[in-house]
Amino acid sequence: MYRKFALAIMMVLFLTPLSMAEYPSGVAILDQSSISKLSDAQLIDTYENTIVAIDASRSFHATSGFSPKEYEDFKALLKFRILLLVEIHNRNLELPQF
Repeated sequence: MYRKFALAIMMVLFLTPLSMAEYPSGVAILDQSSISKLSDAQLIDTYENTIVAIDASRSFHATSGFSPKEYEDFKALLKFRILLLVEIHNRNLELPQF
């Protein structure tokens, strides 16, 4: 009985942190000068990847909330999206519609 209890405790202690792992967005946050150096195709592709990362982040954290680091990462993604939109507008490109 003691072994089963000890095994259960060890599983809880060692497996719980694994289930709480963060999922990185995979989107590199660029500054304004780097965004302006992107080609039109790269700009559109980066915008699409950013939208996907934001939606995935919202879905993943819909019920669990944000840690402070995740909240800062989410705000950085939102800022990056705005910078991409500005550059797309400056180049008179059509915004991808989903």
